[in-house]
Amino acid sequence: MVRIHRKAFVSVGIALVVVAAPPVARPGAAQQKRGALFAIAGGYFGTDLYVGANVRNKVHLGDSWTYGARLVMMPQERYGVELSYMHASSAVSTSSDTVSFGQGTDKGTIGVDQIDLSGLWTGYRARTTGFVSLGIGTTIFTPHIPGATTSAGNGDAHWRFAFNAGLGAIFRLTETLSGRIDGRYRGVTTNHATGSTSYCDVWGYCYGYASTIYWNGEVTAGLGYTF
Repeated sequence: MVRIHRKAFVSVGIALVVVAAPPVARPGAAQQKRGALFAIAGGYFGTDLYVGANVRNKVHLGDSWTYGARLVMMPQERYGVELSYMHASSAVSTSSDTVSFGQGTDKGTIGVDQIDLSGLWTGYRARTTGFVSLGIGTTIFTPHIPGATTSAGNGDAHWRFAFNAGLGAIFRLTETLSGRIDGRYRGVTTNHATGSTSYCDVWGYCYGYASTIYWNGEVTAGLGYTF
């Protein structure tokens, strides 16, 4: 009898130790990193921004390089938020070579600064994770048009509400280094009635926004530190 009781006590003791022992972590079950800061560069693709109010001419923003940074936070496995800043400086071209614009061959540039706050919806996280983004923000146009007779055409910043949609993928390269590619399409509300005047030049020609929404696109890639 004594021997039976002793075995029972030993069995109960072993069971209690097993229950109380902390679980052994599965291989690869370490806590996933939740944030990343990316340096970004790529191409900016512009369209017509201005149209002549008293002359048949359109002002087009040329394709250019764009660069900036994006901060991503993933509070949940398949949902995150992103704060983004991008800058581009687009050379100006016009639809009519017979209409004087700027100073000779120098038609100027327009700086485009974009600040966005976007939501990211991702697939299940793996070495390569695709995502869809939807966001809102502001676009800042800063024209530098030679010969503009108003500050609106030469140095004044114009802040406009913007919205965007995009697709992309993030690649985990190492534990602390990630890469990404993105394609985004953006609309910018010009906050101005089509055909109204934004600025005039020394030739007496006046220009306003070509439409109530200015459309543009960008394709970018980047490297980031994951934390």
